[in-house]
Amino acid sequence: MPELVSHQPLDGKFSGFTIDLVGIGKAQLTRLLKQSTETSIYQTSHAGVIAKMFDLNDGQSAELRHGPLLSYNLEVKNFKDILDLDDLRPLVPAFYGSGIDRQNRCAFIAMEFLVGQDLQEWCDRGALEDYSDAWMQDFRKAVYEALSIVEQFHRHEIILIDFKPENVIRLDDRRIKFVDMGAFFTPRHSLETEKYVYSATPDYAELVTDTSNVQTGRPLTQTADIFSAGVALFEMVTGNSRLAIADQTADQILIHPEVFLFRDSQIKDVWRCFPHLQEQLPLLQTQLGERRILFSEFWHLLKGYLAEELPDWEQLSEEAHLEMLLSVGTTFIRDQLPPRLEWLAGPIAQATTLRSIRVASIARLMQLLEDPLDSTLFSQIQNTNGFVIHLNAMDQSARFTAPLNSWEVRRNPQTELWAISTPCAWRHARELACLFSLKLNHQDEQGHRFYSIVTEEEADRFQGIGLTLHALQNDHLAWIGG
Repeated sequence: MPELVSHQPLDGKFSGFTIDLVGIGKAQLTRLLKQSTETSIYQTSHAGVIAKMFDLNDGQSAELRHGPLLSYNLEVKNFKDILDLDDLRPLVPAFYGSGIDRQNRCAFIAMEFLVGQDLQEWCDRGALEDYSDAWMQDFRKAVYEALSIVEQFHRHEIILIDFKPENVIRLDDRRIKFVDMGAFFTPRHSLETEKYVYSATPDYAELVTDTSNVQTGRPLTQTADIFSAGVALFEMVTGNSRLAIADQTADQILIHPEVFLFRDSQIKDVWRCFPHLQEQLPLLQTQLGERRILFSEFWHLLKGYLAEELPDWEQLSEEAHLEMLLSVGTTFIRDQLPPRLEWLAGPIAQATTLRSIRVASIARLMQLLEDPLDSTLFSQIQNTNGFVIHLNAMDQSARFTAPLNSWEVRRNPQTELWAISTPCAWRHARELACLFSLKLNHQDEQGHRFYSIVTEEEADRFQGIGLTLHALQNDHLAWIGG
């Protein structure tokens, strides 16, 4: 097992410690990168390795702190579950080892240091650039790619639970990777839901609903991730994970407590089962006083408010109620978005609204974020792109009929034909990807590489074998069929 050796601390509690990793050797913890209540992340003396530290010292007894120890064990298991899945392994940091040091009362997970920015940092910089056209296209691409990764997790029946911008890294080469696997709900947990330790950040979760489901043995579903994604979209472009409410509106609701009293009683029920959530999940009365409303409570509050304010509410059908709720809520959200990003109001509303009218899948949410090519160009690509032609000839059931987004195609300057990004091509033909042998035919000044489909014997060599589409599934500078 990897060992942990203590040295004089530098700028963090564990700075100066040394971890001994199989295959790497000793790596000393250096600069503190991030600190939370129970965990911290450090750079190490190995440039490509960071360490996530779990503080197990309770300061009062010789026993290790149960909560952080449980979190550590859960994250290690989740990490290893994901690394066993070929299509998910490239989407998370490489795993270099883990261990528990009982003497120093801590535990660690060593992993790949990702060079890039989390989506929140990256979006904050986009705001400083006033959301240029180039940045807007990169934003749509990054968000779409992040959601496609969520969908891949769902294909393996893995629910992320705590999807938020700071847990998604946009690498300098434009790839997207997910970090922090401590809260995942996996098929392993579905077998013993009553033993699952539910852990989520209140701003990105529907605690009233999900805590009840876990307590009664009902497995969590992708609905939880759809909600989190909607909140994350709002936060990325506003910097806030909660909705602001005008003073006059908040005061008007506060003088009619019947609008929110029932929901507050449900929140108090959560407090009784999970006392530590009392500060993180405030009553609606408190949220109104603070003028900041959790998305999980916004739609319930809005429905109660509309019922109180509209004299003919009771005469309307439930379908009309929900239609009006979604319309008013979308407008409320739109008013808080930057002008160039107001188009996000619909997707955010449909991802966070009441579960009965929420979008049914991440795939459907992705459709709301598409920027499709016009039909003429799409038809041209269908008739001239080598990948599309080969795919249609190989398997009629896999015909390329889905629309392409503007960021998923690029003109090959050598041939003047349109090529498709390899991540997009892989999504359309993941089961057949190993059958597409590739050879580089051009590279432009920006480093974009264009590949033709060839026979296995003609293919470029990659790790000792012929290069295929499967190997380029996460390469955002690679293009196929042009």
